[in-house]
Amino acid sequence: MNRFLSTLSLCMRARRLAFGYETVKAAVKAGKVSLLLSASDLSEKSAKEVEFLSRSSGVPHLRLALSMEDIAHAIGKKTGIIGITDPGLAAALTRTDHETEDHLCR
Repeated sequence: MNRFLSTLSLCMRARRLAFGYETVKAAVKAGKVSLLLSASDLSEKSAKEVEFLSRSSGVPHLRLALSMEDIAHAIGKKTGIIGITDPGLAAALTRTDHETEDHLCR
């Protein structure tokens, strides 16, 4: 879990993420997003919108087992929807989740 959150924090420091639905949606449409992440306590409506955005754009989506508060501790912003804009960091986040025994993604 610490490696995943550390990598997410690195994404923020490197300015390689977008957050908030409208910002993420615009970045997806511009072809800049490599991975979509959503918080566990995201509203059902927003979760469906992120799923639709993922399916319609072909961008992978991971529903995290982390709350918006957990995400806020890692990146300094309380948000439920994140777009990773760097392919290497997106791959690192996916790989980190698969390497841990207690997957952060559902």
